Amino acid sequence: MRLINPEVRIETTNLCNAQCSICPREKMTRDLSNMDRNHFCHLLDQVAEMGAEEVSPFGYGEPLIDKGITEKIRCISERGMKSFITTNASLLTITKCFDLIDVGLSHIRFSVHGVGKEYEEVHRNLKWNKTRGNILTFLKANAKKGYPVKVDLSFIPMGLYTQNDIDKVVNGWEHAGINDIEVWRPHNWTTGRDYRLREGKLKTCGRPQRGPIQINADGKMIVCCFDFDGKIEVGDTHKNTILEILRGDAFRRIREKHDKGDLSGLICETCDQLNEGDSPLLYSTIDNELGVGKTSSSKFSLIQPRQ
Repeated sequence: MRLINPEVRIETTNLCNAQCSICPREKMTRDLSNMDRNHFCHLLDQVAEMGAEEVSPFGYGEPLIDKGITEKIRCISERGMKSFITTNASLLTITKCFDLIDVGLSHIRFSVHGVGKEYEEVHRNLKWNKTRGNILTFLKANAKKGYPVKVDLSFIPMGLYTQNDIDKVVNGWEHAGINDIEVWRPHNWTTGRDYRLREGKLKTCGRPQRGPIQINADGKMIVCCFDFDGKIEVGDTHKNTILEILRGDAFRRIREKHDKGDLSGLICETCDQLNEGDSPLLYSTIDNELGVGKTSSSKFSLIQPRQ
């Protein structure tokens, strides 16, 4: 079996050093854990054989809090796959910057939702000047190594931002050396927040049918990255192979419900990602069409089958 979506997301930790207002971490009930290297590599062997091209070793947590993250990225590189992480950058040191680059990190995204005081109101426990300094340090390290890592930034305006305000933020980061920037509306994390009403008519987001594969730090496979608490579990990779789970009854039932548009009993029922014609993407240098139905990291279409 070959993967339709070449990206695979494996959460190596669901711990985080921040308490950001946009993340419903206070509602998360699943145990805090780190995935051990042996199981991570076991999963990599499986997805590599299935045609995976990019592995994202992060999920609902801060990947740099995992002390083994660089070795896990090395394992991805050794198997000929690309790697991508999203980080709040607060734990980046000059040593960590070079370590990530040296083990072959392909792509890094910085989540920075605000500037100055507003940043600290959103990213509680983090400091604006430190985070900004860490990002600039990574940019310098990447330049010194010949720019091997693709760098972009995600910005969610949480205050009363005008278009002019957003333009200033975008221009500021571009001037600092960030190549690609995306500006998003805040999303709900299914039942975690209520930033956007469920008003659309889409019967499915396409994720159960098109992926990407999503595995939590405890080895449980879920259907979607917005399922922060692991409510839609479809299998345990400690008990079954990824292929067995993809072909299993639990996953099949989820796909059938999405195909029919009958989402009753699922957290998907009120998910704002089903809003038709209401793209959460406000600005992007990556996706010029501001398209919906695509993964935020690779821009791979979830709707059209892979050729």
